[in-house]
Amino acid sequence: MNNTTCHGTSHDGVARPLHWSVVALIVVQFLMWENVSSRGWTVKFFGVLKLPALMQAGSAVGHAMGDVHSVVAWVLCGLIVMHVTAAVFHRLILKDDTLQRMLP
Repeated sequence: MNNTTCHGTSHDGVARPLHWSVVALIVVQFLMWENVSSRGWTVKFFGVLKLPALMQAGSAVGHAMGDVHSVVAWVLCGLIVMHVTAAVFHRLILKDDTLQRMLP
């Protein structure tokens, strides 16, 4: 296997923003419990800790957050597909050690 990497090349300009976009959108998805609160549902952190309602039940803003949640979910799915495609590209096409460097 070729031990070269793409660091310092144009791939770095794509990889870092893609990675941090995935992380940011995952965090945003967890913060969307306004939608759940507006529907009167309870949010529990890991099924144990009950989180406070952020919106009153029936709130129009909370319901609008549901639409935002849906869009963010689809964007996140697209970014995950891009992430996996990039990993496969590194493994099969570039044959570099990018995936091995991710292992603990």
